[in-house]
Amino acid sequence: MTAMLDEGTDPAGLNVTDVVQRAGVSRPTFYKYFRDVPALVWEAALRRMQATFDRVPQAALGETWTVFARGTFLTLLTDLAEHRSFYLSALAINPAEVAADFIRYLAHRLLTSSPLGPIIHRRKGPDTAQQRAQFLAAGSVWLVQHWLVTSTDPLQEVEDMVDRLSALLLSSSGATEQEIAAVRAAAPAPPVTPAPSPARAPASPTPADHDPEDLD
Repeated sequence: MTAMLDEGTDPAGLNVTDVVQRAGVSRPTFYKYFRDVPALVWEAALRRMQATFDRVPQAALGETWTVFARGTFLTLLTDLAEHRSFYLSALAINPAEVAADFIRYLAHRLLTSSPLGPIIHRRKGPDTAQQRAQFLAAGSVWLVQHWLVTSTDPLQEVEDMVDRLSALLLSSSGATEQEIAAVRAAAPAPPVTPAPSPARAPASPTPADHDPEDLD
């Protein structure tokens, strides 16, 4: 599946028959592991995203905002740009779950690993810190998705997009000018907890010994 989407296979026409013929497996084998094509796509996207998340430098977590933003966003956006066809196809086939995984991950990192975390927690209002972080993350995911769709050469624009995303998150976080200046310059490192793996759908579990990329 990963290879098919990397090759630019039209997601609108992708079906179980295409997948099993390409993989050389039977339909019963497919349905043993996945309820439908979107479930397989989500699993493939989940694995690729997690591998990318794992490559974010640990040195970027809990440092100044500039170090955090460049270390985190440069890694993520470079991978998204390099595999644009795959991610856009995955979003087209299973938009809610794939986007939700990115939002959960980014919200978690903003709250637990970035200098913005304490600022988001301090803001007063009817919403929770988690909800504020998810709001910021959702806007970021939409912006990045729009960039991937409209850019003629996203790999050449990664650095600019990192700077844009970093500035927008700071200005939208509710931080004062003094707080923004502080997190740009230096900030004590908050406790770093491991980022959770994106949630998995109980309706289509994948056994540990099965790799969705076998169905490519």
